[in-house]
Amino acid sequence: MTAKSPFRPWGQLEWALDLSAQRKWRFLGCVAPEERSISALMALHRSDLLESIEMLRVIDTEPADSAAEEVRIRERLASCTTEGLSIQPTEVALEAPLQNAAWKQKFDFSPVTHFCLDISSLPKRFFFQAIKSALTSPSVRDFLIVYSTPLSYPEGALSGNCRDWGAITGFGCVDPDKQRVAASRWIVGAGFAVGGLHVHLEGRGSGINVDVLIPFPAEPWRSVRRSWESARAIEEALGSDPENSMSEVKPRFHQVGALDTCTCFDKLLSLTQHATTAAALAPLGPKPLSVAMCLLASQADHYPVYYAQPKTYALNYSSGFRTTYAYWIKHDGVNLYQV
Repeated sequence: MTAKSPFRPWGQLEWALDLSAQRKWRFLGCVAPEERSISALMALHRSDLLESIEMLRVIDTEPADSAAEEVRIRERLASCTTEGLSIQPTEVALEAPLQNAAWKQKFDFSPVTHFCLDISSLPKRFFFQAIKSALTSPSVRDFLIVYSTPLSYPEGALSGNCRDWGAITGFGCVDPDKQRVAASRWIVGAGFAVGGLHVHLEGRGSGINVDVLIPFPAEPWRSVRRSWESARAIEEALGSDPENSMSEVKPRFHQVGALDTCTCFDKLLSLTQHATTAAALAPLGPKPLSVAMCLLASQADHYPVYYAQPKTYALNYSSGFRTTYAYWIKHDGVNLYQV
């Protein structure tokens, strides 16, 4: 008889908040050209649930259009001012070091009890660091992650000029034996692009096992097609050695709802024999699924997380705002995603 998964509530923001007593939250988010970047902040402000606010503004290494981006940032800040929120975002370079003194205060949660992290427009290398810090901090008794979905994504590329494939800061693997095991076992979240992973895997089919998480159902529905295209690129890379017909390895595909962090985390536990088997993680899919990978890797040192950091994000990364979802990670001192 298999053990039941713990209750890890997630859903639309208002519903999720109503599951527990009211709290005042320390809020960390990112103001961006996207409309959805301030949606959760505004909702919590209107409900008088904010204790303090820290907003970042991430400056791309190679901005697509600095002038146009500045106009949209001012629009977002003006919307906040209209609602009675005076926001002065902290500017930080996209590839700024995360471990220096300037960043310590951003991810120091020793005085924080109730922490809300908005990942909607925050790049992975930042929210992975914040999640790990909050999850492992004994002072953070309540930890809520919020994510706002857009109405649509553009047809073209969402990012470009990626760096070489490498481990996210703070999510490497120092044990050489565990690293060797992880190098042969990959769990990949399929996204809009493969981010250099297909090049990294090319020709390695004979010595590697790959599980691919396909985000379905997903909204908007057109995103499903793009995820499958990425999955196909990975499959082609694994079987790309024309000199060795035995080298081809078919990746295993697993369907996980694009917004369902809880189910994705359970799937990761299943694929790793409840976090006992090392694996390399590639969070290329929707952010709620990347959160599940981060939660696993934050609690075990044999899950290196790899990513090819873009230097540029599209100015029109997304359009409009649909819904804000909230995910309880810690509640009243209990880690709901304990390994």
